[in-house]
Amino acid sequence: MQALEQLQLYAERYFLTLPALAEGAALPLPALHDLIEAGALPQPSYSLWPNGAFASPIGGHHGPAPAGAPTHFYSAAALWWARRASIAALPAAKVAASFRAEFIADFVTRLRAEPLGPLGYPQAYDHGSLDEGRAKAAASAEWQDWIGGGYGVCLRAWDAHHAITKTCQRALIVTLTREGKATSLPQAECDRLLVAMQALDAVMLPFAPHQRPHGTPGLWIDRMLDRFGLRHAPSGGLTENAAEKYCA
Repeated sequence: MQALEQLQLYAERYFLTLPALAEGAALPLPALHDLIEAGALPQPSYSLWPNGAFASPIGGHHGPAPAGAPTHFYSAAALWWARRASIAALPAAKVAASFRAEFIADFVTRLRAEPLGPLGYPQAYDHGSLDEGRAKAAASAEWQDWIGGGYGVCLRAWDAHHAITKTCQRALIVTLTREGKATSLPQAECDRLLVAMQALDAVMLPFAPHQRPHGTPGLWIDRMLDRFGLRHAPSGGLTENAAEKYCA
């Protein structure tokens, strides 16, 4: 099966088209467009064209030059934010400002309580202590990645908890494995590695088949399980968040 066909099936399973997003949030399409343009809701995570071209914020364009009307797929996590926007009944710009401020405040609070914070977000710390201004800047950058559609590729849900967990657990895995270069680990570190992988896996989407090998799940879960001999599949299949498999 070609990458485009695999992506089509994957996107239809895990993402929402604009009409589906509008229906789920009980919003008219023009209002939904306004919320996206204002930055209250994210841009699409995948765009597929009828001539075989496809693109995402992570990985860029593939195939021929886009031609025809694309189908855009949006993070399913955006549905909850769209529902909140629907009941808020405020101008799109005010909703965007409110959502952004809420995320930043929650991010700073959670990062302050996160033991792995300095590992995941070193730019938010000054000599080991959280700097609120730097933490807000880090939060703002994460929010912008969400609004740009990139985090929709990665995460099952969107909030400060999911963003911080993804970044900090990935950073811990990178550290424990010596940036993926270690050839063996003591049992205690293997156990710690598995705990970190489980936490990371819990917040991540499987990734589209063409993206997984080069994305966080492929690089820091699949490869590390294999590298340290930790992948032992039961008869029912793998238990980790495995790459999607489709019949041809």
